[in-house]
Amino acid sequence: MGKHLKHPLRHTKAEPLSTRRTTQPTAETFFKDSVKRARDRNVRDKPDNYQTLKIIGKGAFGEVKLVQKKQDGKVYAMKSLIKSEMFKKDQLAHVRAERDILAESDSPWVVKLYTTFQDSDFLYMLMEFLPGGDLMTMLIKYEIFSEDITRFYIAEIVLAIEAVHKYGYIHR
Repeated sequence: MGKHLKHPLRHTKAEPLSTRRTTQPTAETFFKDSVKRARDRNVRDKPDNYQTLKIIGKGAFGEVKLVQKKQDGKVYAMKSLIKSEMFKKDQLAHVRAERDILAESDSPWVVKLYTTFQDSDFLYMLMEFLPGGDLMTMLIKYEIFSEDITRFYIAEIVLAIEAVHKYGYIHR
């Protein structure tokens, strides 16, 4: 399964950009264009441009916050990843793969990535805020799902994995 897929998430080394498909914009092009647009507007994104409303998730490498952009009041989810932890645990390729998937995808089953930026300590991903939360939080809250709810979430997971596969990535 997945031998034809070029970017398996289980790889620990990033694949060279030359092996990427050319039918979709590459993350490199996406981010270069994003940077160019920001420079053209003379704007540089940074965490101080956002007000933290609350922490909505924590993980091994950082946290996800619900933030509001000070300039226009729009609400986002901002993932902050600790660079030193990413390097120490050799997770940089996984973060790049996640960023690339989110940047390339226009699927309703994959969260939208609006921009990425960094400072000396953190990598930041500014994403669409989805108020429903994540599956793990629901499992903890409800402990057991009914058969209908289970069937619904399994179908959503299959559709999300299918969307990711269309971009040449596999999830293990």
